Amino acid sequence: MDQPQAQERIQTLRPLLSEWGYAYYVLDDPKVSDAVYDQHYQELKALEAQFPDLITSDSPTQRVGNRPLERFSTVTHRIPLYSLENAFSNEDLTTWEERLIKLAGDDLEFVCELKIDGSANALSYREGLFIQGTTRGDGVQGEEITQNLRTIHAIPLKLQGTDLPPELEVRGEVFLPRDEFARINQERLATGEKLFANPRNACAGTLRQLDSRVVAARKLDFFAYTAHFSKATTQWEVLNQLEAFGFGVNPNRKLCKTLTEVHAFCHYWAEARHQLPYETDGVVIKVNALSTQEELGFTSKFPRWAIAFKYPPEEAATLVRSIEIQVGRTGALTPVAELQPILISGSTVSRATLHNQDRIQELDVRAGDTVVVRKAGEIIPEILRVIPELRPEGTVTYEFPRTCPECQTPVVRTPGEAVTRCPNPQCPASIRGHLIHWCDALDIEGMGEKLIAQLVAIQAVQSVADIYSLTLLQLQKLERMGEKSAVKVIEQIQRSIEQPWGRVLYGLGIRHIGSSISTELARAFPSAESLSQATPEAINNLYGFGEETAQAIVAWFQATENRVLLERLRSYGFLLANQKNQQPASTVLAGKTFVLTGTLPSLSREECTVLIESHGGKVTSSVSSRTSYLVAGEKAGSKLTKAEQLGVPILTEDQLYRLLTISS
Repeated sequence: MDQPQAQERIQTLRPLLSEWGYAYYVLDDPKVSDAVYDQHYQELKALEAQFPDLITSDSPTQRVGNRPLERFSTVTHRIPLYSLENAFSNEDLTTWEERLIKLAGDDLEFVCELKIDGSANALSYREGLFIQGTTRGDGVQGEEITQNLRTIHAIPLKLQGTDLPPELEVRGEVFLPRDEFARINQERLATGEKLFANPRNACAGTLRQLDSRVVAARKLDFFAYTAHFSKATTQWEVLNQLEAFGFGVNPNRKLCKTLTEVHAFCHYWAEARHQLPYETDGVVIKVNALSTQEELGFTSKFPRWAIAFKYPPEEAATLVRSIEIQVGRTGALTPVAELQPILISGSTVSRATLHNQDRIQELDVRAGDTVVVRKAGEIIPEILRVIPELRPEGTVTYEFPRTCPECQTPVVRTPGEAVTRCPNPQCPASIRGHLIHWCDALDIEGMGEKLIAQLVAIQAVQSVADIYSLTLLQLQKLERMGEKSAVKVIEQIQRSIEQPWGRVLYGLGIRHIGSSISTELARAFPSAESLSQATPEAINNLYGFGEETAQAIVAWFQATENRVLLERLRSYGFLLANQKNQQPASTVLAGKTFVLTGTLPSLSREECTVLIESHGGKVTSSVSSRTSYLVAGEKAGSKLTKAEQLGVPILTEDQLYRLLTISS
């Protein structure tokens, strides 16, 4: 292919990939499969590599930089990023409205938008192209993080539409979705790294990474919330225009005619926010008319025309009964506080991680202390502080163990690291951790923690490969294991041999390799053999993969014991490669998008997801106007209310099965 032909093909591929990316990341309504997207993305990448003169900044291949930056530069904001005055009650909102009426009259409308708990950023566009992105900083100056913001798919590299302003600055919030926050912390916990306290901190820390490949791997998201257009007259119009330009804009917003409607919106989301896939700590209320905003102006700190209604943080005080040490599959020693049970954010908390030795010393937490606990990001319970006034006499400073509590091997702590580890690869806790991770990854029902603990204790299983040599007789000898239960476990073990290569790769427990990354790896390297031969550079070139991850993968496959493990798995029937021509059970649900809520009579969330996907459908986390069906069980939450408001069809489990029967 010569350069003119390549240019013509590139001009076809770029808008097509941008359209597909917008549908997937912003609308949550994919137009093509991942495989089709990847096929065209790789074609574009190859053409640009062959003809580098044809690369442009708005190309989908240019979201991730090739090399880390040395530092961030400081930028002065053209328009200051003001913070907002806070309100904590309906009375505070009424006082705010009274001030507005005195200044601008009583003909006011308000726009309510959820206050996203993330990092505020300013995006600059010239002739429709994204040219610069900065952090809020102190509101007057921020850091330029353009390279990192380019990795976020909800931020368009090129604006949609034809009537574009020559210069445009958009303000919005970058955030980390709950499930991605949980995934990252789960991986950090497994590898002994310090956990992020909450999604906001994780987001801020991610945006300050000098290597944009690290940022890309963490799958940040973005909601735009303001900009200045010559044709817009209201904030509501601004939000709609931002959507038309291709930005992600929070769908949970409302135009309110009165403060009573504002109160109702804030009250509704006080509870409903717990069902959202992201963190929100309040509601931002703005005067709708831009002319009125201009008339009201600013104080020295805040805009007079906007206020943030803040929800109170959910914290509670409780007693530390003891401090225990957990040993993970990587040998990391994690201290855990055993608490007197307390209700926080709708669930009972009886344990809280203390992260590491440094955190214990920083808090000076002891058995017998009264502590303040909250759920970090409403997911992970954490101890915020000790209440020293309530400390009983006779408490002693906690001493971190010098030997592993499981195998008594002297522990080690690498200089510069916060994690203390047991270096013994045969430590029973490490073995149990690897086995539990494997059985979870490959969905081996019946192989729970208690059963695995028994098998390790009698040394019947010392590695994941040993699972496949277990006999009925061995299982039947275990506590509370009858013949029927043993037969079911053996059946589940044999069934796991058919799991796809991506699941197996995740189950191997390679550092930094979570479930989503393993899926991407399995797509790029369709077998264990091809991945074992990959260079760090080849892995590093994949979208969203950093150097640390690449080195960990290469090191794992070079280790002799791991090569032996793969050979043993092959001997038990594992293909360790993608199935050729693997097709879904049917395509009767192709093009349909489902959301699940509540507890179904017989299917778990995972099982229902597999059922839908195996018939060509897609399962997403949030309800929108593009959702085809909501599958609802008992104790359905705000998703059911949202579906009813949008007129989305609602199915029971039986009706889902009926839909499959009718459609096939």
